[in-house]
Amino acid sequence: MVTKQEFDLAAKTVVANFGQYLPKMISYKSYIQKAVLNTATPKELTDVRDSKINMGMIDKLCKLAKKEWQLSRDANSLYCAAMSVGTIIKEYDWGSYYISGNGLWEIGQRIQNA
Repeated sequence: MVTKQEFDLAAKTVVANFGQYLPKMISYKSYIQKAVLNTATPKELTDVRDSKINMGMIDKLCKLAKKEWQLSRDANSLYCAAMSVGTIIKEYDWGSYYISGNGLWEIGQRIQNA
């Protein structure tokens, strides 16, 4: 399990080397966005359309992100996976809480525990 300290250090590393990690985040995000459509219920899709937060859908996004993160299981990859999920959540108009600080760490924990 990646600790909060390791995650915070990874955040600094990824931001400092953004060009190196951006392709990984784009790849994760693309995979997750497409794959979630195969498992989303009509209610979840309606909630996305209506910008109504749905924790079940967030759990599905995290479960898909875990598949990608498990390929390396390092803190930098977890940060990239969490940022990818957080960005998707923001695009669903569910707020920006999950793309910074404690919200991003919360997504990282959800991914690890999915």
